[in-house]
Amino acid sequence: MTLNELLACYPTLTLLQRAHMTIRWLVCPLRRIALYVPQKGVIVDLGCGHGLFSLFLARSAPTRAVIGMELDQEKLKLAQTLNQRNLRFIAGDIARQDDLPLAQVMTIIDVFYLVPYEAQERLLELCRQRLAPDGIILLKEMAEAPRWKVWLNWLEETLAVRVLGITESTEKHFYFRPRAEWVALFEKLGFTVEVIPMDKGYYHPHVVFVATLNHK
Repeated sequence: MTLNELLACYPTLTLLQRAHMTIRWLVCPLRRIALYVPQKGVIVDLGCGHGLFSLFLARSAPTRAVIGMELDQEKLKLAQTLNQRNLRFIAGDIARQDDLPLAQVMTIIDVFYLVPYEAQERLLELCRQRLAPDGIILLKEMAEAPRWKVWLNWLEETLAVRVLGITESTEKHFYFRPRAEWVALFEKLGFTVEVIPMDKGYYHPHVVFVATLNHK
């Protein structure tokens, strides 16, 4: 499935929206990340933005029931124009447990860097409570190395958030964690974690955490 095929699913797109999603697809290994999402079950894509990754998950496997969740009303409105049988979008705040649907898998792609450290553990705990037994949290973040990629990412996010306002945030800081801290946090919450570097071929230090809830 190509990017053009995905973009063609949107009834209307502004040039800015098309450019935003095109750049997102090119600079983030979304296709590879999707390989770690099971082929069936309820998948909740938290902070789904315009819905591009949610759409890719839904179209890649009709046995998935994909729910995209987004707080930004403008992005949500565009996502809700999509007409895909096994895909729907809802307004919601991941900080509220009563907003989170029950799921086999929750994907969180480049969201937590705008969430203060003290809130990250609480949000992951909320996600854990809404997961099925042996459920998965698939978290995509930025690693702490190599340093040149870290600095490039910091400059890009500063431009996107602070200068151009492409990414909305009221926070004055970014909240990236080293890989070891993410692993420790997941293990504290009762997950087994696989760490998968995905920065090869990209100028961002992409890393994915596949955290599986230990069955009790």
